[in-house]
Amino acid sequence: MNKILIFICLLFSIQVQSQLTYQLKVVNDQQRAISGLPVILKETATKEKIKLQTNESGNVTIELTTGNRWSLSVGKIYNYKILELPKSGYRKSSEHITYDLKRWERENRSMPDRSLIDFNVVKQKVYNSTKPSKTESIVILDIKKRNKKPLVDYQVDMTSLKSKTIYRGKTDSQGYARFLLPIGDDYEIDIDGIESFKYMEVYNQPGTQRYGFTYEPTNITETIVNDTITQMLPDDIGGTSARFLYTIHVKNKAGELLGNEKVYIRMLKSKKIYVATTNDEGEASFLLPKEKKYLVDLDFQKDINTIDLTQTLSGGIGAGNIYITYEPNPKLQYPEQYIPTVEDLLINEFNNFLIKQIPPPEKGKALRMVLKWGNELINGKSKEAVLEIGFAATNDESNTYGPPINVSFVMDKSGSMAGYERIEELKKSLISFVGSLRPTDIASLIIFDSEPELLIEAGKLQSRKDEFISLINSVQADGYTNIYKGMIMGYEEVLKNMQPKGTNRLVLLTDGYGETEVKVIVDKSKEYNAKGVELSAIGVGEDYNQPLLKLLATHGGGLFQHVGSANNLQETFRRELSGMLYPVARDVQVEILYNHKIVFNQLYGFPFEMGKTNSVKMKLENVYPGLNKLALVKFDLNKPDKTIETMPVTIKMSYFDYRLNKNETIEEKAYLKWQESTGKLELVLEQEQKKLYGIAIMNQSLKVMADAFSKDDFEKAENAVKRAIEQIEELYPDAKQTDVENLYRTLKEYADILKQYKLNKLKKIYN
Repeated sequence: MNKILIFICLLFSIQVQSQLTYQLKVVNDQQRAISGLPVILKETATKEKIKLQTNESGNVTIELTTGNRWSLSVGKIYNYKILELPKSGYRKSSEHITYDLKRWERENRSMPDRSLIDFNVVKQKVYNSTKPSKTESIVILDIKKRNKKPLVDYQVDMTSLKSKTIYRGKTDSQGYARFLLPIGDDYEIDIDGIESFKYMEVYNQPGTQRYGFTYEPTNITETIVNDTITQMLPDDIGGTSARFLYTIHVKNKAGELLGNEKVYIRMLKSKKIYVATTNDEGEASFLLPKEKKYLVDLDFQKDINTIDLTQTLSGGIGAGNIYITYEPNPKLQYPEQYIPTVEDLLINEFNNFLIKQIPPPEKGKALRMVLKWGNELINGKSKEAVLEIGFAATNDESNTYGPPINVSFVMDKSGSMAGYERIEELKKSLISFVGSLRPTDIASLIIFDSEPELLIEAGKLQSRKDEFISLINSVQADGYTNIYKGMIMGYEEVLKNMQPKGTNRLVLLTDGYGETEVKVIVDKSKEYNAKGVELSAIGVGEDYNQPLLKLLATHGGGLFQHVGSANNLQETFRRELSGMLYPVARDVQVEILYNHKIVFNQLYGFPFEMGKTNSVKMKLENVYPGLNKLALVKFDLNKPDKTIETMPVTIKMSYFDYRLNKNETIEEKAYLKWQESTGKLELVLEQEQKKLYGIAIMNQSLKVMADAFSKDDFEKAENAVKRAIEQIEELYPDAKQTDVENLYRTLKEYADILKQYKLNKLKKIYN
């Protein structure tokens, strides 16, 4: 009897075991088999990876018995499709695909951010009698519902991203939407609030094109004001073939459900925002267009999590949930507390801002130091003097002397990284970075959200570059941030292959937030620094944890940079790569020697420490090719007279030159010139001195802003900031936005604070 029961149990377990067999054949556009093509599968939850390749006949057989959903990449067609195991039993399928990379990239290209585009809307009235012109074609969309009946009187847009034009039409009684469109362009078909639902090209020759597809509309009431959408959803609503039902559950830190809270769902790369209010159970539901990504916001907490519907199957019905703990950001909730008092105002950092580049070093030299007084002419009434110290490194990027590299990239892929193109630009930058590394260099990649994942273990690149790039492309933003665990995993990968005479570094790319206490993170990082592993930090986004990342980079001996815009990532990576691959110098020490007439007051641009007798010491970290940096030293003048001309300030710089393989020393002296007082204000405003003028404008405006805000004169405070930004832009009319960013970042920050304060006041009025 027992044997029979055991046999039945075994038979039952065999019957319910999940198994999927998927047979794939890959051919080129001439229908010839492609052999040796990499095929990579990655389980979306467990991160398990399977690596295969096509045989001589272009075939590969995939047998799956574990996991649930597997992302399939074929060659350089990343995330081609999702293979899903049956809940039980056996399933077999096969597919024959033409490997056309150009077409795949075109159809799956990264769409531009529509929120940054001001479209021109052209309403279309095209009749049966309308004829194509020399430059325009007739395009007829034939749209049917699932029951084969025409979709009648329904708005459809043909959007040209190239010309930034939306051609708007409506279906007639037969389900036809007619358009007269410029030839030689491609268009995104937008329908029912779904952007880029379909894609089509208009031929280069004028004529008539027809394109038919099926679409089942979502029958709900939506109120649209500008780009803000509010939905009226019945209690029994479910997902549809075109939309996914998503419910957001909101609670506070104590676990209490929060009713009457506004929830905002922002469609990425679009201006559309869906808004709903939580009910008594803390729930807010949305019907969201499929194949898109979204960010979830609350009133005082932004970029909380990502909703990724890019893998949802069209035609399928689905629903999902996200549970959110609402932790209001005090900077958004109480912005008035972040307006500084007059006493709190500090000079803005400007060390990365240069109108005129410092001349490069002489041939054969690694570094150059240039001294210049802001105004070298002084008299008996002069109270202070400002000395500019410029540092320039050679532009030579010959890697003949570059040391071995052992680097671990630790990349934040939490939900907040999905916005503003951050994750996509990070991936592009990483791919460019990896492509520049040498075959003998050692690299690893860790990605993290709430938990870290070792995507690529440490090892020499050699033939692994394609795999590295493939796995980078597979990364998608999701989840919460846990910087601590990701950082430790990265450090451990570097420790596996320490290079005694090389670069051993962790490169951390993140907004710097997480649940672990700052002290715990910094202390743990110091432990690894003591073992010889450096850390560089790249802070991503406007609202990032700058103090934490700066602390980590300072103790880690690496570079700290901030990337406010995703577009700046490529240049940031280039600098970091140059600093590791093509080092110019190390152990750069600078000593400033002054006297009793010219007394040190302050140094801006670099950290410093006081020496024993009339001296100040500072260091230059991460000296990369083409480096141009500026330090500003302020001195007090002690009863100046003509003898001051014989009492220079001396600057000594010592460093190790990698090219010459020896220590070098540079010494420069800066002399002031005496002139008798004329009773007039002495002012020399040269090109480089503009930045000082800009700082003066900024500080003056912040003082006016702080005074006005303390007196509840909100309008005056806001106007002071706006006018300061205008003046600085007038001061540098030919400069790029990125060039002046460091100069007035603080102004923009306070402008945002004032804007948030005004918004909060309006909410209180209308609530």
